[in-house]
Amino acid sequence: MGNQSPTTRFIEMVPPLLVLAGAIALLQVHAIQFWTEFVGPMGWAWAVLLEVVALWLWYQRQLARRMLAMVASVLTLTGPIYMVCEPLVDEWLSASHVDASRELRIERLALEASRLEESIETFRANSEARAGWLEPIQVAQARLAEVDSQLATLVAAPPAEAWTWRQQALIGMQAVALLIFQLAAVLAITSLSKLRQQAFAKGVTPRPTSSCDRLREETPGIGQNLVVAGALNTESATCNLEPELGLPSMGEANNDSELGKGGFAYADIVVLRDALEQLLKDREMTQAEFCCEHDFSPRDLSLLRRHEARCAAGERTISITALDRLAELLRRQTASCAAT
Repeated sequence: MGNQSPTTRFIEMVPPLLVLAGAIALLQVHAIQFWTEFVGPMGWAWAVLLEVVALWLWYQRQLARRMLAMVASVLTLTGPIYMVCEPLVDEWLSASHVDASRELRIERLALEASRLEESIETFRANSEARAGWLEPIQVAQARLAEVDSQLATLVAAPPAEAWTWRQQALIGMQAVALLIFQLAAVLAITSLSKLRQQAFAKGVTPRPTSSCDRLREETPGIGQNLVVAGALNTESATCNLEPELGLPSMGEANNDSELGKGGFAYADIVVLRDALEQLLKDREMTQAEFCCEHDFSPRDLSLLRRHEARCAAGERTISITALDRLAELLRRQTASCAAT
């Protein structure tokens, strides 16, 4: 599995970055309007910060943070959905109010018409006893005709409608699109997080120069038929993993009191150790990650780090077989970087 170049990794990141930027831009247009309407001039800060927090939480890979990210995303999506659907909701409420007002007016006109009819009958009865009721009867009949006309108009009018189904469908499409944009943003940020995780798992450093470039600059001999490059750092780190690693896979008892080991002179061992330290530093890998990736014994690396102290105490040191294999691993890493 070869190392990926920075250009290749950048090309892989371009599609999710474009999706992320476009989705956030469209969502923020509506989100800023929403928060500004209800919070005030600082509404833009609410909208932007809420989006940033949601994306940061989605970028993390812990379950608890992903759950918080889901809550933040729902809050982020609420504003845009509200702003898109607000005209439709207002129209529904307005139509409902118009229908209720029309029903109330019909009821009142019907009651007035009933009273006018009763008045007209009373006036006619009175006119049989004495004259002078013609004018009130005519006025009542004229008003009754007017009320009947208004009633006919109101009853014939169809119920007030909200927007047409095309307008409603358009609003629904916008709401669904906003939901898709939010989901796309989540998928994009999680994809970027996964790419970063894979880069670390493969030991890919984001810097254009790696330890392999420096390892090729110097090629001192280590043991027999091995070429490993590295800058010689005399200070070595101490990291004892013995309590948690058990017996070494390739260890053997030290059979001499010299700092050298078999065909490896002490200087070779120091160069080998420093080259390993530089590789781990440049690739931002831990000792455990290196051992897991290359199926190398963590106990052997611990023995290498504490080589001088264990030699002085007459204790077991790293085996020749382990030194050979580690040198071969570093040599292959150098060759791999040279190929890329």
